Amino acid sequence: MSDLRFRPRFRIETDMSCEEVEGKIRDKLRFENPEKYPSTFVKGHYILRINDAKKHFWSPQLDISIREDDEFDFTVIRCLLAPAPVVWTMFMFLYALAGFGALVGLMIASSQYSLDKNMWGLWLAGGSLIFGVLLYIFAQFGKSLSADEMRQLKSFLLSINFPKSAKAENIAV
Repeated sequence: MSDLRFRPRFRIETDMSCEEVEGKIRDKLRFENPEKYPSTFVKGHYILRINDAKKHFWSPQLDISIREDDEFDFTVIRCLLAPAPVVWTMFMFLYALAGFGALVGLMIASSQYSLDKNMWGLWLAGGSLIFGVLLYIFAQFGKSLSADEMRQLKSFLLSINFPKSAKAENIAV
């Protein structure tokens, strides 16, 4: 499976405490950050972004959540690579608009069919479906433009080398 799926996620399990993990990430950002990734931190949650000098519309961000596992005694670091919230929200709105247009077009066409009228509603439904497909192709193009940045953010975090949790490896998924 591709390393860069739709909003790819990965997780790390470690025996370190949440505070130690946060400290390691903070130190990495402060002392070993040649790309100068800006970050936002609220207890247990980091957001790493691409440096403003290199940032573009499609630039991703790495969302890191740090918490202790409720059932077992280890720390889970959950990571999500995604576009900026503005980009994500815009695309979800446009996808919903395309779906709504197709639904309305099909409803109008079915009413026109039952009334034995000209079914121009099919044009609205078809146009909405074409719009949705074009939107998907545009999103894939944008994702390809940000692929290197996504790999850089992921490798930046993985370069910290958190010690693996032996407890997490013994748990059946």
